[in-house]
Amino acid sequence: MLEGALKRESVRMALRAVLLLGGVFVCVAAAVAQHEAAVSELQALPPGITLPVKMERSLRAGKVQVGTPIVVKTTQRVPVSEETYLNAGAELDGEVVASIAGHGNGSTPATLSIRFTRLRYGKLSMPLRTKAIAIANFMQVNYAYLPADGGPDMGIVSEANWCTKQVGGDSVFRTGWVGPVLGAGGQGKVGRADYYGVYSLPEPSRNDGPSFPRALGVFSTTAAGLYGFDNGNELHSTDGTITLTGSGKSVELRYGDNLLLEVISSS
Repeated sequence: MLEGALKRESVRMALRAVLLLGGVFVCVAAAVAQHEAAVSELQALPPGITLPVKMERSLRAGKVQVGTPIVVKTTQRVPVSEETYLNAGAELDGEVVASIAGHGNGSTPATLSIRFTRLRYGKLSMPLRTKAIAIANFMQVNYAYLPADGGPDMGIVSEANWCTKQVGGDSVFRTGWVGPVLGAGGQGKVGRADYYGVYSLPEPSRNDGPSFPRALGVFSTTAAGLYGFDNGNELHSTDGTITLTGSGKSVELRYGDNLLLEVISSS
């Protein structure tokens, strides 16, 4: 057993060395971080910025009242330009806009709709509209913070050096909190991680969207839809409204669930 463990550890260390070859990646990431700064005033956010957030309360279709206020908080640092970012803990205000219990026979699906309308950052605030790219059940969120091997990461005690798996399949290989994100299915490097969060690599602007990295939270670069929810539950998100439907009698967003939101507009 000891020989097998040593062999697995050798493979793991060799993989880390390959992934972090030419500490150029790490050095560049550190240099970029030194030149970035937290925003001092809020300006309109370009469409396409992603906001990974955590539910601060549970909402159950058919039980929660329409108009009930909601507050969610960003879970990591969020780049909002090539030079600036929002620190973790920025708050989004919203409300419940639909809460319908299902009949449980498919004739009337359970429906829960919410909408976020304002971003608050310290004493600053601004209106915004978002859509949901993906939502992860709190259990899936917890798994994303554990070593990918399901236990102590091959004897590595410090989580700063763990290999973890994002919701959706991407893998994060950290050394001193910093490291690459590799896409599922052999896609190669698709992002990076540091002490403050996980990010996609910069992409060409789409529809005049940002070309700087997008914040991912616990999600993969390709994450979409629902993770850890009951079969038959679906996510629909258009025009600023986020709707969950289910074929049962109810559908629920729970405390600790994470959402990956994308800014549609802000002004």
